Amino acid sequence: MRWLKLVRGDASDDFPLVRWFSLVSLLAVTLVSVTMALVLARFLETRLLDHDAELSRDFVQNIVETQNVGNEFLAGGDSVRSAGFAEFFQHVATMNDVLRSNVYGLDRRVLWSSDPALIGRYFDRNDELEDALKGELVWERGEVTHDSSLSKGEHVRLGGARAIFVENYLPVFLGQGEQRRQVGVVELYRVPTHLNETLQMGTALVWICSLLGGSVLYLSTLGLVRKASALMHEQRRRLVEADALALVGEIAAATAHSIRNPLASIRSTAELQREIGAMPPEMCNETIVHVDRIERLVRTLLTYTRDPAEVLGEADPGEILRGAAEHYRPAFDGQNKHLVLDWAGPLPTVRGDVVLLQQVLNSLLSNALEASGPQATVTVRAGTVGEMVSIQVQDHGSGMPAETLANAFKPFYTTKPRGLGMGLALVKRVLDRLGGSVKIDSRPGAGTTVTLLLPMARAAVDPSTAA
Repeated sequence: MRWLKLVRGDASDDFPLVRWFSLVSLLAVTLVSVTMALVLARFLETRLLDHDAELSRDFVQNIVETQNVGNEFLAGGDSVRSAGFAEFFQHVATMNDVLRSNVYGLDRRVLWSSDPALIGRYFDRNDELEDALKGELVWERGEVTHDSSLSKGEHVRLGGARAIFVENYLPVFLGQGEQRRQVGVVELYRVPTHLNETLQMGTALVWICSLLGGSVLYLSTLGLVRKASALMHEQRRRLVEADALALVGEIAAATAHSIRNPLASIRSTAELQREIGAMPPEMCNETIVHVDRIERLVRTLLTYTRDPAEVLGEADPGEILRGAAEHYRPAFDGQNKHLVLDWAGPLPTVRGDVVLLQQVLNSLLSNALEASGPQATVTVRAGTVGEMVSIQVQDHGSGMPAETLANAFKPFYTTKPRGLGMGLALVKRVLDRLGGSVKIDSRPGAGTTVTLLLPMARAAVDPSTAA
């Protein structure tokens, strides 16, 4: 039945929130981190290379104006061999990290080059030169390649060295203000070691910061989602338990009237038979005791299913333990098993209802009796721990596997063929209402120990604040 699967916590359609979030958020954070690193690295490269090209342009323009060689760009021919133009070429060729420098006229012809074999040549397939001839400051950065199908024409005769180059196309102007006009282009082909190192370090730093930031964001968010998921699971567990207990309450309320009327008739008949001597008094008394026990169980079940309220009353744990032991000792003796009570001196009174606490002990002793083998011993220990009274029920049975232990307190969860699965669930709810706690230690083959912590009557523990 669907409701039974829900109250047992066996529903298989739970959405795996943490798993999906971890995967989706990992992909999202990785994508954002990588994109941010690429954008920042590109921005850093662009800004540094723009600044480097502007400095080179200003330096070359200052040389042109100082040497007053602007008009010689337009003259061409033998003017490029003049002393002033030759000095200009020399300044350009000796700039830092320059492997080659070319000077172009407006007709795209090489007026001068640090490689004499290029002087007078024209080069096709040069978009950067076209942009520079329009007055734009152009730079390009990359690795020298000697594949003829990929390399640019001006890369010829650079030798076999492979390096990261920076190529600047610097427009040269003549005049000032409205009379200012472009007269040529200077190309600087450089391998700027310091600039390349700065770019590499900056790019590495951008990637490291992006990845570290993404990792911190992912882990912190995942931790919050894990905590939120745990809280939701806990809330769901409480809702499932509340639904199960509401169902128990409905069943108990529906059957209580039908049960109590026959019980009253049975008890009255037993008392009458005892009075008139129609049956042995011992049999009548036993019938009355069992009827009273059933009546208490029904009353306890009804009491338990009500909304948690302040628990009134005090109880003597020693009396409760002795009463439970007296009730179960015949069953232990009949199955050739041993029940041992172990505590010294009187125990402090605890907060709680006597009937509820008796039912708690009865559930634990019933489980221990069923789990123990022949000649086995079940030990009940009691003592004080701070402001709590501790009660332990230990058996040496087969123990619980991890799955059973994890679900031990779930309503309607049971591994017994004829079990209802409410015993330990009732125990936990009673202890929670009292402001106490219950803990189970169990391993397969090593037996089971159930520890109850009950608040002392004088401690006045508020159940709503108990851990």
